[in-house]
Amino acid sequence: MKYNKLMIEIISIDDHEMISLGLERVFSETSDIRVSGFCKTKDEAVAFVGTKSPQELNQTIAMIDIKLENESGFDCADFLIGRGINCLMYSSFSSAGFIVKTMEHKIRGFISKNAAQSEILEAIRAVARGETYIQKDLIPDMMYVSGIMVTLTKREREILDLIAEHLPNEVIAEQQNLSKRSVENYVSRIFDKFNVRNRYELEKLL
Repeated sequence: MKYNKLMIEIISIDDHEMISLGLERVFSETSDIRVSGFCKTKDEAVAFVGTKSPQELNQTIAMIDIKLENESGFDCADFLIGRGINCLMYSSFSSAGFIVKTMEHKIRGFISKNAAQSEILEAIRAVARGETYIQKDLIPDMMYVSGIMVTLTKREREILDLIAEHLPNEVIAEQQNLSKRSVENYVSRIFDKFNVRNRYELEKLL
């Protein structure tokens, strides 16, 4: 008796078309993975999802870049997860902070664009099985940053997120309704917790 192997359907969401075309070439060499859609924006992803049944979406994995043109890949992932689609972040931005954020958004995994082809396939198949997958060589830094994140107060985390957006203290103070001096004190405590001396060193972790 013959059994049909379940095909893993991939939506590639990336504003660089060559990335999607490259993935299509890689998956064409497999018997169980294929690209069923290319999207450059969240709006295109919304439109694509609207053409699929819930059953089809349950067999789909979205590979999403963290930074799309003028929008966040995390916002797109939040929408897709709400529609029952498992998501895998696939990005050139591979700092530990982004990986921690990936987990916070209930995204199934993280793989960088410099990962070996074999590990990309391993990640996709793991996510298809309902598992979580983080690129192996990125796990130690992720665990280090994750351990620090849990020590931050709610306000410190809010300010950290704004620092990650490269906002100056003056703008952070305005957004948080704080004095500039208060923000400077929060930033200093964040530096101490991450054992860094300045924003440059901190942003390399984020």
